[in-house]
Amino acid sequence: MSLTPLAIVVLVLAALMGIAAQWSGSPLAELWWRTAVALVAVGLAYELYVTRRVAIVASWAQRTSLYLGRVATLDLRLANRSRRAVVIDVAPVWPDALAGEQRAQRLHVAPNAEQIAALAARAVALGDHAWLPLPARVRGPLNLAWWSRRLAPSGVARVLPDTLGPRAIVAGSSEGATPQTTIGGGLELHHLRDYQPGDPRHTIDWKATARSSRLVTRVFSEDQHLEVMLLIDAGRTSRTEVDGLQQLGHYANLAARFAEFCVAHDDQVGLIAFADRALATIKPARGVEAVTRIRAALTKLAPSPVESDVLAAALHVRQLVRHRCLVVILTDLYERSATSAVAQSARLLLPKHLPLIAGIVSDEVFELAEKRADDWLDPYRALAAREYRREVGANVARLGQLGAYALTARARELDSRVLETYSRLRAQRRI
Repeated sequence: MSLTPLAIVVLVLAALMGIAAQWSGSPLAELWWRTAVALVAVGLAYELYVTRRVAIVASWAQRTSLYLGRVATLDLRLANRSRRAVVIDVAPVWPDALAGEQRAQRLHVAPNAEQIAALAARAVALGDHAWLPLPARVRGPLNLAWWSRRLAPSGVARVLPDTLGPRAIVAGSSEGATPQTTIGGGLELHHLRDYQPGDPRHTIDWKATARSSRLVTRVFSEDQHLEVMLLIDAGRTSRTEVDGLQQLGHYANLAARFAEFCVAHDDQVGLIAFADRALATIKPARGVEAVTRIRAALTKLAPSPVESDVLAAALHVRQLVRHRCLVVILTDLYERSATSAVAQSARLLLPKHLPLIAGIVSDEVFELAEKRADDWLDPYRALAAREYRREVGANVARLGQLGAYALTARARELDSRVLETYSRLRAQRRI
């Protein structure tokens, strides 16, 4: 309970009258201050009785799905199940999976009605998370005090990996092959274009060349059905926070979008999430069902406080996939020991499979490397950031020398870089 300004003013006046009664010895002043205190006490007892009988039900409703990394608007609904209007203050308390507004909300709820407070929150962790109890206080009908309540919303907040959108899923649900334009003898002529160095001679259209007086190449459509395995590092380093999300969160979002992108091209896609052992394994498959299974597995992932064994994950790929496939490994590329294990994994996968290793570099590293020195520690921080960038770049170069594809990017650019690399490799028929 906390007194309102009205109750405080009444009690202060009663105290002043009591002091005046002691000085003057007036029976009337004595009666007034005792009466004022008694009325406040009776009013507080009445408010306690009334507010305890007020039934307030709290619930959360989301306007859109909660996708990892996105900001969504959630509605905090307060339903008044009594026949008396109430004024209530409620403080939003979020599960660990959500980072949202902390400002307390004051709502005026009519009898047998409900009020809604729209609050913005960003999903920062995958999975199902129970809503936490909400501290609240109800103002008494006489406006003498606020009375504490504790509201317990039911249900859970389910955070899912991000998505490319419905178009990718619809495209993947169509039956039949997706035509890909390639250089070479296909089933059907796709289009003509200017000759480019490296085009095979037998693809030159000599009639079109004679008409245009320049070399023209025929481009044919050809069906491709590729296999892709996504390897996600869920070990110790995946707990590192980058741009407000753990690295595992960025990996999960990329894997979910990548799966949709592959299915849209009628390719098969599978998943291995690993730490010191395989945490989730999904064999390559195509269609909406494959994306659904991968997204369900990603939703249950959580970082493990152990060192990752990427070499064991690569060996698992060799046992699981019999045909040549693209192996996308999402892991940290900084630590020397981890990079050595990644290099061994690349050697194990090559030449049968084509590894594509991708990692994240935080924006903070670039900012520290270029930041102007304001105190004596700043030069050392800048040197450490530059050494970090140099070491990561050297690791990427070493992996490239082995024949693997490796890249690092900022969190917001990682998706586009990986998807562009996949599209380029697919067009070049490297997989």
